[in-house]
Amino acid sequence: MTLNEQLTASIELCDKQPIEYGFFEDMDYEEYHKIDALNYSSLKYMRRSPMAYRYFMDRPQKATPAMVLGSHTHRMILEPNKTGDFAIWGEVAGQNVRRGKVWEDFQAECAASGKQIITKDEREGMVGMSAAVRKSSMAMRFLDGGRSEVSCVWQDRKFGRPCKGRFDKVKLISGKPHIVDLKTTRDCRPIRFGNEAYRLGYHIQLWMYEEGYYVLTGERPKMIEVAVENKPPYELCVFEIPEDVLFAGQQDYVRLVQKLAESERTGVWPPAEEAITDLTLPSYAYGSDADEFSFSDLIEGEDNA
Repeated sequence: MTLNEQLTASIELCDKQPIEYGFFEDMDYEEYHKIDALNYSSLKYMRRSPMAYRYFMDRPQKATPAMVLGSHTHRMILEPNKTGDFAIWGEVAGQNVRRGKVWEDFQAECAASGKQIITKDEREGMVGMSAAVRKSSMAMRFLDGGRSEVSCVWQDRKFGRPCKGRFDKVKLISGKPHIVDLKTTRDCRPIRFGNEAYRLGYHIQLWMYEEGYYVLTGERPKMIEVAVENKPPYELCVFEIPEDVLFAGQQDYVRLVQKLAESERTGVWPPAEEAITDLTLPSYAYGSDADEFSFSDLIEGEDNA
């Protein structure tokens, strides 16, 4: 099956209908969200504890303003023709707080017209990040063309679980499939972004994407991460994901799903720590007496005591 054939499959979503596996274009996020399959957005809570996973699965979180803004930024970069209408709060005199009659009237007007409310700074950030990415020939090599926002549903080969993911970009380059993930970040420098990627579990997400594509096609795609900073001057880095990072993602995925399966089997969803535990200080706390703390550090410590 060719890539185009895979990406033009259809899916029927209904509580009583079985999941259909494949690639699905033009599926909006609400449809994708309804698919009863494991994805990293839910599995990530197992990194904290089974208790955290159960809590957040039982109480789906509403999208925060930052998450909504991030989605719009993605769309502006990947699908500029689908960017929605925005209303800028702060362009009119007196629009400096989000309360009072002026704010309530503004909200009602935007709701009626289907406009997303953002601030001038938020708009500048979206435009700045989008412009930085589009000016980068290195980034656009992977982001120009191809298919954007492709939903993928597959059956996990080890556990037999339905899984899903949503690729920012799928593109053939010299006949080789590439899955491209776009992230905004505070610092795109390799060591800094590497720390953030591990802390947020991006390596698990990237492995799940690679695995899903392999299950459906029998071919391992190249995995690419484009990280653009969310503050001026909007520097960016393009990362090719090496095998050791994907292997680490696979190992963590297996460990988390095994924990999940055990809690599902027993009905017990324990917290991260169930025993009395020694307090551990960071390694730098055991340095020499020459270590210096500022006066403000000491005062802050007294305030919090």
